[in-house]
Amino acid sequence: MLALTLALTLGACSDATDGGGPDDDASTTTATAGPDDDPTTSTSPPTTAARPAPVTNVEIATINVLHGLTPPISGCEEYTDQCNVEARVEILWRYLEDDVGCPEIIALQEIAVRWFEVVPQRLPDLCAGTHVLLTEDLGLFDQEMILTTLPVIEDQRVDLAGTGVWSAHWAQLDAGDGLLVDVFATHYASSSFNPPCSTDAPATTCHPDCPTGSTLGDCHPRETLAFLAERAAPGSLQLIVGDLNNGPEEPRLATLTGAGFVDTYLAAGNPECPDGGGTGCTSGIGRDADTDYDGLDVADTVLRGRIDFVLARPPAGCTLVVDIDDLDGDGTHTGHWADTPLGEPFEGLYWAADHAGVQADVGIDCA
Repeated sequence: MLALTLALTLGACSDATDGGGPDDDASTTTATAGPDDDPTTSTSPPTTAARPAPVTNVEIATINVLHGLTPPISGCEEYTDQCNVEARVEILWRYLEDDVGCPEIIALQEIAVRWFEVVPQRLPDLCAGTHVLLTEDLGLFDQEMILTTLPVIEDQRVDLAGTGVWSAHWAQLDAGDGLLVDVFATHYASSSFNPPCSTDAPATTCHPDCPTGSTLGDCHPRETLAFLAERAAPGSLQLIVGDLNNGPEEPRLATLTGAGFVDTYLAAGNPECPDGGGTGCTSGIGRDADTDYDGLDVADTVLRGRIDFVLARPPAGCTLVVDIDDLDGDGTHTGHWADTPLGEPFEGLYWAADHAGVQADVGIDCA
């Protein structure tokens, strides 16, 4: 049970979209908009009250690992073996064990060919070999993986608009005590391929829920909501995690938070990413460094926008509970990880990826 919690009723909390967090003397935030409301609007200002709540904890960590393809796709020269994939997996494993506390669910994005070789080989070395790997290797350069210790009910790859480029991996998991979790781990469109939706080609054909004039990236959150409406288990805790390539004030996030998903990072009272970059940001590691390792071998760097998220939506009639500062003592809190350089480089690298990771410790209160 969490000693101090921040609970959010099913729906879009206004604090989750305005860059604010809970008040210093409050630990509970409640709002009333639900998933059946207009996905671009939310209603009712939050109220605050402090109380402990019975919960089922679900610990999750996500990171965009950087595929490591050769220039101009990324800055990893060919001889570097995708910016030393084996060393970067070792660094990630250390973070996940020592700093994140071996979370029950791990989501990785930008998985390229070498990652499909190294991760399965090294999986027994992660957290005493307790995780299973969920993915589908299609030989593409930007796919997703889910690693989990929870019993798997079902999982599958999900093609998004931009088939062959943008995708997700979905898993339905049994978190115990009757709680099912639907995890949608994804990488939404970046500027590298984000044309308008069009029926002229399979790669630009979008879901019918997407308004006329949408780009692929505009469409992705609507496709996500449509998929979960069809496949998620009734009464499940739903998680959308990964690199959404939009900031918290931008339309993709508004579509999701308007449909009842909560930005857990802000819900836990963490600082918003400032305009000039720094603490609270998740992307841009190595951006200003011109090295054969895409800047992962340079300690001095500034993170830029916050585009990586763990979004959560509780089942109807329940509230979402977010752990703050690991007050339940399980080794996982809600915030960022892998967001500072190593004190000493490992095989020449200070960073595991060009993004920081996001972690969350969440549960539900259905009392």
